[in-house]
Amino acid sequence: MICHAVIPLKPLARAKSRLSDLLTPEERQDLVRSMFLRVLGTLVALRSSLLAEVWVLTRDPEVQDLATLHGAPIIHDQAEDLNAALAQARATLEDRGAPAMLVLPADVPLLSAADVATMLELLAQTDVVLVPDRHGQGTNALALHLPCRLPFRFGSDSALQHQAAAAALGLRCTILTSPTLGLDVDDAASLAAYRGVGFGV
Repeated sequence: MICHAVIPLKPLARAKSRLSDLLTPEERQDLVRSMFLRVLGTLVALRSSLLAEVWVLTRDPEVQDLATLHGAPIIHDQAEDLNAALAQARATLEDRGAPAMLVLPADVPLLSAADVATMLELLAQTDVVLVPDRHGQGTNALALHLPCRLPFRFGSDSALQHQAAAAALGLRCTILTSPTLGLDVDDAASLAAYRGVGFGV
């Protein structure tokens, strides 16, 4: 099974507002840019082996330029929020006949090739694979077969919401816990953890 990965990213100027007490606007943009490039680089390196393509879902011109520089095609975000944008991306992939979709946000910079391989191995045995954040509340990655009617529920308590939505549709949802993929940088503790492994601003 060859999967298509999607990296959604909002405009850099609006990213990581929850870190505004710790970082200047320029530092926040630098942080998001560096995390995005780490995630993108990890995924692009897996093309032709684990992944058919890596798409960047954004409306930010700079992010689009960075994606193009790395050979990643762009899905132009035309939606009002992340979940609607992901539904737009899914429709694009379904129209292209993609067999599976992997959603990986730009703020999971410790993502590894092993994380992707494990998710896809699990997806071959189930309908949906969900990777929760380190608190078990948010969703840090999601993999699903296409076509699929599972609604995207990224946001507060999204891990439980995705599981409930899958159950309501009769879909088997497998949970994968990953210490690397479980780290999304969005508060003081996660920023310190990211800096602790030698990255971050």
